[in-house]
Amino acid sequence: MGHSANHDGLRKSLVLMALVGLALRIALIVWLRYYDFSVSDDLGTFAPPHFHFGFGFETGAIAYSLATGHGFSSPFGGSTGPTAWLAPLYPAMCALIFKGFGCFTLASGFVILLINSVFSALTCIPICRIGELTMGRKVAYWSGWIWATGVIFMRWPTTWVWEMSASALLISVLFLQSLQLAQQSSGRRWAIFGLVWGIAALTNPSLLAFLPAAGLYPILKLWRRDERWFRHAAVSAVMFAVVVSPWLIRNRVTLGTWVFIRDNAPFELALGNYHWSSGMGWFGKHPSMNKWEYAKYKGMGELPYVASKKPLAIDFVKRYPREFASLCATRVLAFWRGTALNYSGAHVEPWRPWVYWPLSALMLAGMIVAVAWRVDGGWLYFWLMFLYPITYYLTFAQPRYRHAIEPEMLLLSTYFVHLALQGLRERFVVRQRSRVELQPVLVDAD
Repeated sequence: MGHSANHDGLRKSLVLMALVGLALRIALIVWLRYYDFSVSDDLGTFAPPHFHFGFGFETGAIAYSLATGHGFSSPFGGSTGPTAWLAPLYPAMCALIFKGFGCFTLASGFVILLINSVFSALTCIPICRIGELTMGRKVAYWSGWIWATGVIFMRWPTTWVWEMSASALLISVLFLQSLQLAQQSSGRRWAIFGLVWGIAALTNPSLLAFLPAAGLYPILKLWRRDERWFRHAAVSAVMFAVVVSPWLIRNRVTLGTWVFIRDNAPFELALGNYHWSSGMGWFGKHPSMNKWEYAKYKGMGELPYVASKKPLAIDFVKRYPREFASLCATRVLAFWRGTALNYSGAHVEPWRPWVYWPLSALMLAGMIVAVAWRVDGGWLYFWLMFLYPITYYLTFAQPRYRHAIEPEMLLLSTYFVHLALQGLRERFVVRQRSRVELQPVLVDAD
């Protein structure tokens, strides 16, 4: 009876947390009119004549193409043929909303940001579950409420038509599943693990950088306990392949070659690495912002255009390794400090770079303690923080890319603050006791 009551109370508190987080995000969207993307339509003199390209950029353009019956194509507007520039799931979701609420309308903008906010608010739940399994209930609930109410975590779901909030939710669910599989393994659990990884890959392939660690963590735990793992892991791999293979077959049929989810990696590498680069990826070299690059992309077709960038990037890396290393170092700092944060052109920006680096510093301190003290899942946190950003260290590091791992960054940060406060409280108690013990005993002369 008591266990059931505790479980019901826990579930109700998580629901309340998510509802409060969703309400705050909706209020922010409505208050600052972030669903009105018309202010983003003017992209500059040298940009191609896009139609509402500021509404979701490549995501919006592909969603428009899908909604108007032209298939998954034309990531920069116009009619440029089939594409694999982005993973399919999020643009497809936006296309469904365009079909129901109109293409590039205020209603569509609001609904997309609302769904982003639902993803973001639901992330409270895996945050709390992860915290309970690794750092205790107090850290778990502090982290969940900070995520729900902290404005710093609301920017991307409330302002961008992009998959960041979905990525944060997915990586948190996968992190939680990895922890749970290490404790209790079954064929069904492993199948769901593979299914969710397939969904994550078709949402944001960059999340796959965490797959080796997330898969090996429970496998090693099971192997050490001499429990069965190979068959379960194989089921998970098969499920992953079943989920992603239709998209791979589509790429083979429409593009004429095998493409693993996205095809633009050489372009992204070239965009951030060249002489005098800031390391952040100058969009003057991008088809979306440069009408001459757009004409080249349209004339050559996507795959030849991307292929033409590959030798440029590889040649730069080989011939100028020091400059490339310097750019990578710049991007490492940018990823964790929030450099170049203010580029979205929103009406009001309560987000500034200085509010980003403290979370990174506290995360690092918390991670060091978690690994040193052998906290359950400590190494899983480490590998997530180490592996996920590598793609962006090599290409360019826009601040929105960090949002996918900010739930786990928050948990580590809260953990460190909790330990620090606990240590201060214990020192205060010891000092107070010492003072009481040292006070002279007064003897009544009578």
